[in-house]
Amino acid sequence: MGYYRTFIAGCAALALAGCKTDISEITDDQLLSLLGNGRSPAQITAGTRECVEVLGGINEAVYRDVPDDVMGMLKTECRKQLQDWLDDPSRNSTELQLSDFDREDLSQRIVALDDAQTAEREARREAEKAERAAQREAEVAARIEEMQAELAEVTAQGQELRLAFEARREALAPVCETLRGLREELQAKNRIHSLFNRGLPRACTGETLRREADQLAAFEERVASFEIPEANQLAFAFVPPLPRIDLKKIDQQIDNVMAVTTDYRAALAAE
Repeated sequence: MGYYRTFIAGCAALALAGCKTDISEITDDQLLSLLGNGRSPAQITAGTRECVEVLGGINEAVYRDVPDDVMGMLKTECRKQLQDWLDDPSRNSTELQLSDFDREDLSQRIVALDDAQTAEREARREAEKAERAAQREAEVAARIEEMQAELAEVTAQGQELRLAFEARREALAPVCETLRGLREELQAKNRIHSLFNRGLPRACTGETLRREADQLAAFEERVASFEIPEANQLAFAFVPPLPRIDLKKIDQQIDNVMAVTTDYRAALAAE
């Protein structure tokens, strides 16, 4: 009983100052549990901060134009909410009383905690933003490198295709010329020969392999003028693809021309 008498006497002696809760013993986590929004991590909402400022009498300049009756209603609502939280053991693990929220030092402590949380969230957002930017930059660099490799590869493939195509066109041109000569020779001897019903093979009509040559030239022009675009256009850019020139079909055409040439030679020999 002696301890309680001493405590009560001490409080009475300090009546002017009041028997205050020692807020230095209250941790930030305890304050966040009491005043936070219940999320993880807990955060002090703008409304709770406003209550703390109004009751604690800090940042008065912000509220100086608020009418007294509105301010009175705001304080009443704030005290009601705070009392509900103070009475909730799942939120409150402190010795704080409702009257403590009229203290400037407690208000300043809570506002400072909210400012620190805000700064931490902003720093985290900036770090995440920087991380995303670095990731995008890395992705752009990787895509550019990939596109450069694709361009080098398709350029090399185009050169190989050009060489293979020209070799076949050079082989086909004289064969077609020979076939035309044999056709004229046969026409001079027998204009109604059945071979004329078939006509010349398509590869020997007009300029030899003109359609394929135009496709290849257009591809080479696109490759020569292709430039890797800016970062914001990379998603819409594609390295020009190889033209669809089937060398095997050209070989088949050459074989066909050779077979028809053989037929003409045989027909001439039989005349």
